[in-house]
Amino acid sequence: MKFSKILFQSPREAYDSCVGILGGGGKTALLHTIAEELAQYHPQVIISSLTKAGISDTHPVHFYPEFEDEEKRPGLLENNPLYIMGAVEHEQKLLGIDEDQLRSLHHAADVTLFECDGARKRPIKAHQPFDPMIPTFATHAIVVVGADAVDAKVDAKRVHRPELFREVWGVNANHVLDPSFIAKVVTSQYGYLQKVPSGVEVAYFINKADTYPREALALAQAIARVSKKAIFEGSLDTGYLQQVF
Repeated sequence: MKFSKILFQSPREAYDSCVGILGGGGKTALLHTIAEELAQYHPQVIISSLTKAGISDTHPVHFYPEFEDEEKRPGLLENNPLYIMGAVEHEQKLLGIDEDQLRSLHHAADVTLFECDGARKRPIKAHQPFDPMIPTFATHAIVVVGADAVDAKVDAKRVHRPELFREVWGVNANHVLDPSFIAKVVTSQYGYLQKVPSGVEVAYFINKADTYPREALALAQAIARVSKKAIFEGSLDTGYLQQVF
């Protein structure tokens, strides 16, 4: 199953969509995978990020000043997917773009996909107030969570910003993240959904279900008890995806 199925029954349905990906545990890989799938059906797919991102080996990176240059833009748009970031911070890290720049990219694209936050490869996280919101002009959001968060403790091994996470959710470092607790974090307006405007269509993707099948299923069931949104599990490493609810 193509990963674009998380949102679209047919890749053609993605036309004019603007998709934000947030959470932890595979966002960047999911971004580039869906972009590659949709570029087979749409002449101009643009991908970016509202936050910092690591260097990707999947698609060559271009920078927003190139897009602003009217002479360079036609040649730039020959890339599909087109990966645009703000600038280079250092050799292993790229700076993201801002909301107005994302809007400009969206106007030039058939489909736009972007990362909304960082998690430093952890499967679950706490959001800071300054983390970007998904813009109101976005159409869809995919909330990503790693199955390896299930039954983990609230420490730096599995949680991005563990101190903040403990403060926000009123737990200590030895608290065990059971499926129901994680479901609350990713479906609550005090958790992940604080970053998603009400008009944006949301779906959930649980990554690493190949390595943690029991945990992935338990988490999917827990999310389904509190949300009516579509829930998928799978593995970006192996290309496996299935809808659970």
